[in-house]
Amino acid sequence: MHRFLKINCIMMALVLVFALTGCGAEPSLLRYDLSGGVTSLDPQFADGESEQLVIYNMMEGLMRQLPSGELENGVITGYEVSEDQTVYTFSLKEGMVWDDSENTPVTAHDFVFAFQRIFNNIYPSPFASMYSSIHNSQKVLSGQASAEELGVKALDDMTVQFTLDYADPAFLESLAHSSAMPCSQKLFENANGKYGATIKETYSNGPFYLMQWENGNRIYLKKNDKYYGAAEVQSPGIYLYMNRDVQTAAQKEAGQEAPSYFDLLMDGKSDGCLADYEQYKKAKAKGMTCEETESTVWALVFNQTHTAFCNQQVRQGFIRAIDRSVLEEYFQKSKQENLRVYDRLIPPTISLFTQSYTEQTSVTTKNTYDPQAAYQSYRAGMDELEADTLRKIQLLVPSDSSIPEMCGLLQQAWQSTLAVSVNIEEVSRDELSSRLSIGDYQVALVPLKASANTPTDILSRFTSSSTSNISAYKNPSFDSIVEGAGNSHDPQQILNRYVSAETMLLDDAVAYPLMVETSYFVLGEGVSGIQFYPYGGKVIFRDAVALR
Repeated sequence: MHRFLKINCIMMALVLVFALTGCGAEPSLLRYDLSGGVTSLDPQFADGESEQLVIYNMMEGLMRQLPSGELENGVITGYEVSEDQTVYTFSLKEGMVWDDSENTPVTAHDFVFAFQRIFNNIYPSPFASMYSSIHNSQKVLSGQASAEELGVKALDDMTVQFTLDYADPAFLESLAHSSAMPCSQKLFENANGKYGATIKETYSNGPFYLMQWENGNRIYLKKNDKYYGAAEVQSPGIYLYMNRDVQTAAQKEAGQEAPSYFDLLMDGKSDGCLADYEQYKKAKAKGMTCEETESTVWALVFNQTHTAFCNQQVRQGFIRAIDRSVLEEYFQKSKQENLRVYDRLIPPTISLFTQSYTEQTSVTTKNTYDPQAAYQSYRAGMDELEADTLRKIQLLVPSDSSIPEMCGLLQQAWQSTLAVSVNIEEVSRDELSSRLSIGDYQVALVPLKASANTPTDILSRFTSSSTSNISAYKNPSFDSIVEGAGNSHDPQQILNRYVSAETMLLDDAVAYPLMVETSYFVLGEGVSGIQFYPYGGKVIFRDAVALR
């Protein structure tokens, strides 16, 4: 969302609030279901999806990132960057305080201490690698330099300066991450080792503060009137629930299913949730607001431990027999609006340097549709394997929507082009995930959805050492390219490496993208302003309003 659109949305929400407030309506508490439990709210160390969601709504760092990838100022009035892009100087807003009983000021020293904690050589943060460009960070991490020698300094109480060893194009974006939130040394030391572990030892400098924490049940975040932007926060608070979709003993005995997050939303017990296509249509029919984002790529993945699919030419034969235009025609006829033909492995919602990665790059592959070349490649591969032909192959697909019916087109293509019989096995998405994780498949239609806003999140899943490498692909050259992208300092070089890695996966017939799926985030009636991010389960309520 562009900045002027975001401002307009906020102003519209405020107008609505004031109009209805005049008629007696007041903004209500927001309600949302977390995907998991919360055991730590220490921003430098909490790495759970639900934990980070809570932290993003309790705290605010130097920068904020919008769902579009655009960056905006957080607790700062502005910043300056040196000509060589290695020195960043941030000026903090005046008058900011923590939510403790003494109204401890938020200062530049809190950011210095937070980063010294990240690079603690005994207990380093799991996010330390995100900030490896900071001067002396690796020496501090290894114990060769003291924490005071880290390239993060407080020039005065309201000015913090970062010095980098090299220009890092992703540095500003990294400062919007939960681990880059401030940490008061005084409050941390007063917590006696329990920082972020209990309500008493958890502190806020953001829109909401921790009022209630019943892990396994719910968290209550209340509006923080000490927050510098409190006037812009219209919601009095948020209930964040856990395990409301788990079947109770009473429901099990009565033969009842546990309510889904969507059921809770439709029953008026929640204010927002992710929805599939069928749920989206129900919500739209009811006139509810739905946000759309193309966040999941569906790709064919071959299990390379299989006796035939270990051969690249066999895999290429299967891929080159597929005509995407036939799939496109099918989507048009079936009116499957949540799916469209797509030829990239990285979802269009993923950004790099605050811009869409797929809009900045293009990828071509030699494995294009060609029935004759497909058969020749398949036969050449079978000859290498000294095999006559393949016995019946199983294609593992999710049972939801019309995906199995669409996969019938692949079945027909392989039968007519390669003379290979293919059986389509339909399973739930949970079973699909389980079968993929243990390698119990031959060919599968796999959802690729990033958990972080970077192409690396998808590409690194195919590296030799990755525990998420469901294809069993082993290629040192690919590993080197992906690693090189992470170690590079030049924006264009990083882009080029990602393109090379993506191209290699396509050329080596490791994964073949067929389509991209639109995900939906449905807002409850009378709710506006919730910011839903297409990766990592991130949801921000700072600008949200619920009127009911």
